Amino acid sequence: VKGDFKDTQFSQVEVADKVVEQYDDEQARVFYKYVMGGGGLDIHYGAYCKSTDTVYESSKETNDRLLSVLNWTRPITSDSLVLDVGSGHGGLSHECAMRFGCQVHGINISPQQNKMNLDEAKKLGLNVDGESPKVLCDLLNFNNGLPTEWTGKFTHILSCEVLCHAANKPELLKELTRVLKPGGAFCFTDIMGSDGADEKVLKDFTDRNATTKMARPSEYSALLKEAGFQQISFNDFSPHLVHYFQGMVDQIEKHRSDMLSEGVDSAYLDKWMTSLTSRVDIQKNHEVFAWGIFSCRLKGPIF
Repeated sequence: VKGDFKDTQFSQVEVADKVVEQYDDEQARVFYKYVMGGGGLDIHYGAYCKSTDTVYESSKETNDRLLSVLNWTRPITSDSLVLDVGSGHGGLSHECAMRFGCQVHGINISPQQNKMNLDEAKKLGLNVDGESPKVLCDLLNFNNGLPTEWTGKFTHILSCEVLCHAANKPELLKELTRVLKPGGAFCFTDIMGSDGADEKVLKDFTDRNATTKMARPSEYSALLKEAGFQQISFNDFSPHLVHYFQGMVDQIEKHRSDMLSEGVDSAYLDKWMTSLTSRVDIQKNHEVFAWGIFSCRLKGPIF
C-alpha cells in the first residue's frame, strides 16, 4: 500500500521522494482532504477553542494563531515578502495574502498541490491576469537548498507541519537565515516527539509519515540559536493533539463510504484507523508527541 512506511525511518536521500508519495498519491489526496482538511485546503494539526470544534475549524484556528505570531514577531505590511516553506495546497499562503495584503512566495515539492494552490489563488482574486500576483509557488525540494539569488530577499518566513520532513534540519535552518533580511521573522509549527520521548514509542507516527528522526522542542530551540536566530519562543499547544487525533478518527468513521467511493482502498483506511486509535491512546496516557508554534527573528530592524 502506498504511503505505508511501517518499520521504516528514511535516510536524508530518500525522504523527499517519500513525501511526494505520502501526499501526491490519488488516494492519499482524497484521504487528507476528508480526514485532516475537513474538506478544506489546510492539511495540518488544529488548535481548539472549544471541545466541539471540527477538524476544519481547528485547522483554521492554527492558521490564525500562526499568522498572528508571525505579525507579532515582525509586523507584516503590504510591502512584506513572505516565504511559505512547504506551502501544500496554499491555504496558509492565501490567508496571509488576504489578511495583510502582502505577497507570499510558496515552495512545495508536490506538483498537484501547487496547481491547486494557484488555481485557488485565482478564484480568490489574489492572482489577477495583468496584475502582480499576490501568491507565487515554485516546485522546489528544500532539501536541495534554496536559490542563490534569494539571499536576503524575504522579510518573513512561515511553515506549517513541514520541517518534520526535512532531511537535514540544521542545514535547512541555515538556508532560511540566508534568505531572510536582517530583522526578518521566522515562525513555524511542527509535530515533534516530546522531550524525553523514546523514538520507539513514536513508531506509530513514523510508520504513517515520511520522516527522518522526529525533533524535540528543546532540540529546535538549540538549532534555531545555532543558526543565528534570536528572541526564540515556543507556544506549546501539545494538549490539543489528542483532540485532533480523535477528530481524525471521527472523520474516518464519518466519511469512510465517501472515501471508498472516491477510490481509497479499504486496507489503507484500516491501517490509518489502527494507527490513529493507538495514537489517541498513547497521547492521552503518555503525552509522547509535542506540537506548537516557534517564533524567532534575526538581529536587525523590524521595518
